[in-house]
Amino acid sequence: MRLKLRIEFLEDAQWLGGSIYIDNLLAALSSMPVEDRPDARLVFLSSGETALARRMLRYPVLARGEAGRWAVGLKPHARRLHRAILRRAPALGTFWPAARDTVYFPAFDASQRWRNNLYWVPDFQIFHFPELFSPEELAARTRSISDIAATTGVLLLSSQAALADFRRFFPNASVEPRIWSFCSSLEAGDVVAGRQILEPYGLPERFVYVANHFWKHKDHETAFRALKILRDRNVIVKMVCTGLQSDRRDPGHYSRLVQSLSDWGIADQVTILGLVPRDHQVELFRAASLVVQPSLFEGWSTVIEDAKALGRPILASDIAVHKEQLENLERCHLFKVSDPNDMAEQIEQVLPGLAAGPCLETERAAADRRNAARVASAYAFVEIANEAAGYAPKAG
Repeated sequence: MRLKLRIEFLEDAQWLGGSIYIDNLLAALSSMPVEDRPDARLVFLSSGETALARRMLRYPVLARGEAGRWAVGLKPHARRLHRAILRRAPALGTFWPAARDTVYFPAFDASQRWRNNLYWVPDFQIFHFPELFSPEELAARTRSISDIAATTGVLLLSSQAALADFRRFFPNASVEPRIWSFCSSLEAGDVVAGRQILEPYGLPERFVYVANHFWKHKDHETAFRALKILRDRNVIVKMVCTGLQSDRRDPGHYSRLVQSLSDWGIADQVTILGLVPRDHQVELFRAASLVVQPSLFEGWSTVIEDAKALGRPILASDIAVHKEQLENLERCHLFKVSDPNDMAEQIEQVLPGLAAGPCLETERAAADRRNAARVASAYAFVEIANEAAGYAPKAG
C-alpha cells in the first residue's frame, strides 16, 4: 500500500532551521523516481501564502494533491482554531478516525494519538544547557519529550549523537528511535549571477563565513576571540556573519557581542549582515574561503550540510555531531569547542592554503555526492515512515 505522508509545516521566523529541515525533506523525496514517491501533502499550520510556502508547494513530490490547503485559505482566527483542534483535541479521533496508511510528520508531542505520528525531537539541548531556557519552556519541552518517550510508535532523531542522548536520558523509553540525517538541498547557480548578488554587500575578497543566528549556544564569542588572538599576532582575518540578530532567551547577548568587537579592536574585521535571503546565503557559502561553525550544540548542523553541499572548506567545533557529519570528508578541520586559542591556531594554519570561491570543480564533485546522498536519504525516510504507519492509532 502506498504511503500517505502529511507533512505539517509551521513557518517560524525564530526557528529558520525548522523550515529548512522541511525544505530539505521535500527536496529529498522529490529526488525519488515518481513511482516510488509517497503520496505527500503539506498541511500548513501557518500561512500558505508566504514566498517560502509557495516555493515548497512547487516540489514535484507534492504534485499529486493539495491536501492541507483548505487550512491555508482560512482567515487567521480560523487558522488558529484549526491548529487548536488538531493540537489540543486528540479525542477528536473517536469521531474522525485516522487512516492506517497515513502518517503525520513532524509530531512534536504525543497528544494526538488518534492518528499515526512520526515523532521528531530535533535535539536534546535542554538537558545539556538548561540555563538557556526559562523554567516554563524547560518544563514544557521536558514534558513533551517525556510523553513521546513513553508512547508507542516511531521517533525520528537526526544523529547518532542524538540517539546516544535519548538512550541516556530515557533508558526505559517505549517509543522506537530511528535515525534520519537530512542533507542540504542547496545547489550552485551561475557564477556571474552569484557575484552580482553579492556585489551590493561590498564584502572583502577573502573572508571566513559564520552562518548562525546570534544565539548564545552558537558561540560567536569564541570566533570573535579567535580573531582578536590572531590580530595580536598581526594576522588579520575578515569574517562575515549572517543570522538573526537577537536571542529571545538572552536579549542582551547580541549587544554584548557587538560591544566586544569594539573593545577588542576587531570591529573593522567583522561584517554582520543579519538575515539574508536564502539565495544570497548560497552565494556567501560559495564565496567564502572557509565556513566556520563554532556552535556548542547541534542536532544536525544545517550550516555544515550546506557547506558540504557546495564543497566548501569547513572549520567546526569538535562536538560529537560535527565529527559525525564530517567523517571521511576532505578539507574539514576541527577545533576544541569553546577554545579560541585552538580556533585561532587552526585558522592560521589552514586559511593561507584556501582560496576564495566559487570553485566549479569542487562544486560539481560536491553536487554528485549530495545527489546520491539525497536519494538514499529519501528511501531511508520513507522506510521509517512506513514503519510508523504500522502502529495502530489510539482513540482518545
